[in-house]
Formats: sequence, C-alpha cells, structure tokens
Amino acid sequence: MNVSFDDIYLFTQTVVHGGISAAAEANQLQRSKVSRRLQELEKSLGVQLLIRTTRSIELTEHGKRLFELVGQPIDHIQQGLNAMHEYQQELTGKVRVAIPSALMSSAAFNWIINEYTTRYPEMSVEIENHQESVDLKRQAFDLQLLPSVAKVSDDSYVQFSLLPYRSHFVASQAYLDAHPPLQSMEDLKHHRLLTNRYNADLLDPELHVAVRSDDLNLLRLMAIAGNGIAFIPQVHSKPALEDGKLVEVLPEFTHPKQHLTLIYPSNLF
Repeated sequence: MNVSFDDIYLFTQTVVHGGISAAAEANQLQRSKVSRRLQELEKSLGVQLLIRTTRSIELTEHGKRLFELVGQPIDHIQQGLNAMHEYQQELTGKVRVAIPSALMSSAAFNWIINEYTTRYPEMSVEIENHQESVDLKRQAFDLQLLPSVAKVSDDSYVQFSLLPYRSHFVASQAYLDAHPPLQSMEDLKHHRLLTNRYNADLLDPELHVAVRSDDLNLLRLMAIAGNGIAFIPQVHSKPALEDGKLVEVLPEFTHPKQHLTLIYPSNLF
C-alpha cells in the first residue's frame, strides 16, 4: 500500500473546509487537482472516503475513521491506514444487508446466510428490515434486496436481477365454498383480497384490498384460515398448495413476472 500523506492532508482540508472547491481555494490549488488526489487516496486505501455532491461532501464510515486517525501520532496513523487497507483485502469485517421483511423468514434467504457465515466465519453479518430503497452509502449498507417494482433511490447504484418469480391468487376451499363463484377477474370485486405493498400496485384499483401486509407468512395463514384470497408469490404458497390447505384461484390468468433486485454501490474505479 502506497499512501501519500500529502493526499491525507488534502483530505483533512476538504473535511475542514466543507468541500473540494473550498479546500482547493484555501491551499491555492486547482479543484481538479484536489479531486484527483482524493481519488488516488481512495484508490490506495481501496475504500470510499467521501460522498460527493454538486454542493457538498459527506464522510463515509471509512472517511470518518480516517479523519479520526489524523489527530493521532504518525505511527498510529500508519497502523490505522494498514488496518483500513487490510479490511478490504481479507474476508474479515462486517457486511450490512437491507432486505424486506418477507425475505426474513424465507427458506432461500436463510440458506444463503447460513452458507455464507459457514464459509466465512470471520465475517460479521448485520441484516436489517427495510421495505423501501435505502441510501446505501449514507446509511452504511453494503447490499440491498428489493422486488423489481420498488424504485431505487440512486440511479448510480448497480442493479442486478435475480430470482424471478410470479404471484397468483390462492384461497382455502372453505372460503371459496362460502363465497360467490369466481370465473373472471371482475368477480374479484366481490371478495376480500390479501396482499403486500409491492403486489398491490399490480391489482386493479377498483378491487378491495382488505389486508395489506409486508408479512407474506401472515397473508398465507390468513388465506388458509379462510379470511380472504391472498395474492402472493407462488414460492410462498407452494407448500400449502401441496398439502391441500390452499387452492389456486383463476389459474388461467397469468400475472407479470417479477424478480428480486440485488443493489449495491457502483465501483469507484
């Protein structure tokens, strides 16, 4: 690792003066030079230190750590720089993941997390429940998973599609026997629908959504109990369908295929 202490000085000047332009003016340098030196510092450390906007800068978690180091004796600074660099080079440290609540109890996600922590036991994993797109850089998340219908907050983030799925209508046979017959989508207007925030936008706004919940397990259990018709992903209803606890409603009508999106900050270089 080859880190220039002149670049570290320009980094601190940028923080103290609140921006690259102000730091350049205070040190009688061109703004482009200061910006370039900061990029070289980030490249040498292998981490992002600043979130740059048109009018201001913000420190990332790595940037805050470096700024705290600057006031220490020179040997402490060097040790800190080495630690920051090694953090990126080794499979140790912490990974923060934001996922919607529906995935918290899914077998697929549980298997992935178990497999990952078994393979990389030195990694610390933090998983938080977030239904909407988060600002990964400012909130210090490494990854987020969201359904494709959710809007991502920053267009510069990399978005990778995975795990395609379809949703469908399911209900208990007892519910169907006790309510008006279903032969068309129009007939759904006379029934209680159970769905989540993402699927609700796929439905005709004239339909009555009796329960909207981010907990897909709750929606499935309510459908099994005869409390309405659930519009949920097929993967969540499959076990209950196989056991005969649920039956598919209007199977001839297919709904748009969706997928989960893996979101992460773009590469710096």
